[in-house]
Amino acid sequence: MLAGGMRVGEVDLAQAETILIAVNDGVLADSLRFSLELEGFTTRFCDESSLFPAMSAPQAKGGCLVLDQDVFTRMIEDEDDGILADKGMPVVLMVSLITERVLARAEAAGIAEVVEKPLLGGVLFDAIRQVLDRAGRPDPGGPS
Repeated sequence: MLAGGMRVGEVDLAQAETILIAVNDGVLADSLRFSLELEGFTTRFCDESSLFPAMSAPQAKGGCLVLDQDVFTRMIEDEDDGILADKGMPVVLMVSLITERVLARAEAAGIAEVVEKPLLGGVLFDAIRQVLDRAGRPDPGGPS
């Protein structure tokens, strides 16, 4: 049973939001893909070199990016603030520890939500739904 009372077979994949996944850990990436697809989302992996083209792709419109702290840190090392703010896709950042410095860097870069690992309960799904709701996008697993 999916969130919103839908069963896996009832998810309309044509309406599914695309979640881009940019993480270093292959096991975590596979786990995220599995969990997100069970929730009715379409997923796509990307790395630092394919991230911005993937965010601009037509099939990614209406979705969001789930970004790991390690990837984020490498991306912003030599970049200006707001690196993700104008890409047209909300970003959920997964971090090991939420601190004021992490929150300030995330805000400056245009991150919509920050969640702390380990991802207990539905914290990641809740963050994704919040950023999609704020952007006016429907939740594929929610009520129609």
